[in-house]
Amino acid sequence: MTTAGPAFGGAHNEARNDAHDHARNDAHDDPQRTNPDLPRVTPEPRMRPRDRRIVQALALTALVPAFLVLKWTDETHSVQKNLKPPEKVTTVPNGATGTLAGAQWKVAGRQVRAPLAFGSRPKDDTVTELQVVLAVRPDDAAAAKTVGAYGFVYTFTDGGGRSWSATGLTAGTPQQGAVTRLTVRGTVPRSEAATLALRVQAPKTSRKPGAPLPSLRFAP
Repeated sequence: MTTAGPAFGGAHNEARNDAHDHARNDAHDDPQRTNPDLPRVTPEPRMRPRDRRIVQALALTALVPAFLVLKWTDETHSVQKNLKPPEKVTTVPNGATGTLAGAQWKVAGRQVRAPLAFGSRPKDDTVTELQVVLAVRPDDAAAAKTVGAYGFVYTFTDGGGRSWSATGLTAGTPQQGAVTRLTVRGTVPRSEAATLALRVQAPKTSRKPGAPLPSLRFAP
């Protein structure tokens, strides 16, 4: 009877240890059994290289039209800015003097003449040549050089937004402080000649950065 206790106790201990080891191995093999609240991690499917290239190509195709629109808008704005800069027009009443490009401008005369004939072409009675004589006095040497150079734009305009181009020619070389005679000529409709205004636009090179291009409008 004295030897049965230890043998029985040893068998019991071995059984308990085997059960503990089995439970520990099961927990190691399956974490869900010891952590039932832990969600299972499912590996994300990996995209094949061919599918990835297709997705990238579709994304690039969608971006190209937007890029082209932005580029076209930017270039259009740049072209418009260079071709037609903002303009500030000052109206000069009859008999008054206007300042433009460092010089004083005033209408000294106005007349209508028959346009020059070219060869044997029939005469057009619906048009005529409008001439406006301007008295221009440069304030300094730089203004005299500007008035005597090319770059001014002369046009005859009506009240409806229509315009007819003209040319300007000085009599002699402009001098600082001296009045120079400048004649503007243009072919216009005969019926409109008496009501057209003369617009003189300063050279684009004289425009200051960020400032509008100045012009004078002489009333008819």
